[in-house]
Order: sequence, then structure tokens, then C-alpha cells
Amino acid sequence: MARWKKSWSEDDLNRLRRLAGTKPMTTIAKELGRTMGTVLAKAIEQKLPVICRTERTAQ
Repeated sequence: MARWKKSWSEDDLNRLRRLAGTKPMTTIAKELGRTMGTVLAKAIEQKLPVICRTERTAQ
């Protein structure tokens, strides 16, 4: 494991489980201090509901 990787503690996993499906992944990532990609990958691995929102540009 690379030294810059942060392993998932049981507390982090519990927070992810509690927040998944209630908030967008970007918000959860900020709360956990992780990147959106790692949070999304862990949520998919744990089979948790995922909310991804994309911003629309004004036309």
C-alpha cells in the first residue's frame, strides 16, 4: 500500500454507510477528508446507494 493512502477505519465506514444515499458523494468526500473517487469506489464496493450530481451550465 502506498504511504499516501489512508486506510478506512470502522468509524469512517460507519459514517459512509450513514451518509450514503442522503447526500451527494462530493459532500460526503469533503466530510470524510477523502477524494470523491475513493469515496465512490468504497460506496460501490459496500453496495451503498450513491447520489452523484452534475452541474448544468447555463444556456
